[in-house]
Amino acid sequence: MKHQFRIIILGENEIRLLSKILILLNRKNLKINYVSASSHDSMENSKYVIDLECIDYKLIQLKKLIEKLIGITHVYFYNIKENYRKKIDLSLAIF
Repeated sequence: MKHQFRIIILGENEIRLLSKILILLNRKNLKINYVSASSHDSMENSKYVIDLECIDYKLIQLKKLIEKLIGITHVYFYNIKENYRKKIDLSLAIF
């Protein structure tokens, strides 16, 4: 059974790194729902967020492949529950 997962990848600030990750996902024939890349001017690291649908054991294999790429610092992943919405209290979010 397929589940929805969110992968958060920390790595060097290179656009080629994101393209290598997307090529790996494409080779595994995984359905990608969302891709986001962000970097900070003061830091040399980037953060890539990818939402995808796959089976558990394929995700573990994918995590190992991504960690082997040059320039990857760390890879996190977690299961996204369906019908799950985060409620943010705006009074606490504003400083």
